[in-house]
Amino acid sequence: MAEEPNPNHQEIIKLEGTAQDESKLTQFGRVDAENFHLNAQQVQFLVQLESSTKAESPGVLKAGNPGKSLAYWQGRKTEIAQIQQWLTDQNTFLIGIEGIGGTGKSMLAAKIYDEIAGFPKRFWADVSNGASFSDLAREVLTQFGCPVPEQEAQLIEALVRCLRSGQFLLIIDNLESLLQPDRQWGSLFYGEFFQAWVESGGNSKVLVTTRERPELKGFEWLSLKGLQVDEGVALLTALGIKGDLKEFVELVDGHPLLLRLVADLLKEEYSQDPDLSRLADLGLGNLRQLLTDPQVVGIHRRENVGMVLVLDASFNRLNELQKALLLNISVYRGAVDSAAAVAVLPGNSAAEIEGELRNIVKRSLLVEKLNGKRWFEFQPVVLEYVQYKAGDQTEAHQRAINYYLLNFKQKPWQTKEDIQEYLEAFYHWYQLKNYELAFDVLKVCDNFLTLRGYYTA
Repeated sequence: MAEEPNPNHQEIIKLEGTAQDESKLTQFGRVDAENFHLNAQQVQFLVQLESSTKAESPGVLKAGNPGKSLAYWQGRKTEIAQIQQWLTDQNTFLIGIEGIGGTGKSMLAAKIYDEIAGFPKRFWADVSNGASFSDLAREVLTQFGCPVPEQEAQLIEALVRCLRSGQFLLIIDNLESLLQPDRQWGSLFYGEFFQAWVESGGNSKVLVTTRERPELKGFEWLSLKGLQVDEGVALLTALGIKGDLKEFVELVDGHPLLLRLVADLLKEEYSQDPDLSRLADLGLGNLRQLLTDPQVVGIHRRENVGMVLVLDASFNRLNELQKALLLNISVYRGAVDSAAAVAVLPGNSAAEIEGELRNIVKRSLLVEKLNGKRWFEFQPVVLEYVQYKAGDQTEAHQRAINYYLLNFKQKPWQTKEDIQEYLEAFYHWYQLKNYELAFDVLKVCDNFLTLRGYYTA
């Protein structure tokens, strides 16, 4: 089982204290009040949360249908109207939804994907694992029924030509994963594609979600904030929460994920009386003090402090098996099923593991998807938190490698999905910095990848 860093290190330090990356801390604001305290781990994760995230190595493209539940959807009428206006504007080709983690960027994009009329064909691409442009372009071209060129250098032109040929909607989720810390592209192909699409244009639209805006002109940007007070109250009411709902929504600036985490925590712990007054019993008695301290200043500082505190409270209320599950499955990229979860946490039955995974879903720490069987996936912000808590994940990576070794598909291979287990084994060896074994795995399918043009910058 993965271990938590410094499990006995619980001294209290001021938030302005010596985090490893002081520049990121000061960039988002300082806290100087003598009565404002977080423990050392909370400070360190807060700094990590407030810095942009980027995939460590080229990864898996999660494509097709967004598969996001829109149950308990509330509000966003103004935002939807604005996006709808851009979608019908003949001079708008690129639309961006920008906001901090947990504000509902992906959910809003999924709402657009599912309900906006006028686009006979649409494609959803989640690039949170740093998917290559080659993978994205080939999938989009195939799904939109356009020719797929053999040469990688021709993909940008082919994709632009394809988008110009019809009225398509292409949504790219979690674009920040493709950006370097200076907001430049990790792969020039993406930047060149967006630039080419802006210059060419057509009846199709490209919509992205991101925590950070890329250095690129031509976007119409929607800066997504929290829910309006009445929308947040309606959400908590629909979830069955009692208490001074209006005051609490205002306290957390209507942050959707924060509202959902608090609601589900209360419902799981106090199903008969999920009242906000019980937050003190869950270790959140100082939430109001911390979030209303006049020294909590800086971009999104209140929401991020609240997220750290609520995630800690939610994690601490899990049973030991649930904690171990979250810590260990966080080594995987993308959604996992019960078999993959059992592989990194042996000694438990698949049925028991699946039951616990579904219990964790009830706390909004995982998202459940049904696609032939049950799949479980992290919210991006929750994944960052759990990976931070996990610390050294060497043992879990090794067990993941063994799982994929047992599930290699034999030749002949037809698509990249046929060699996915090899690519995942490569990823985990890479994370362990065992580069020799990583590339030994890749050599097995090197010829296949070369012939199909999958090597890309």
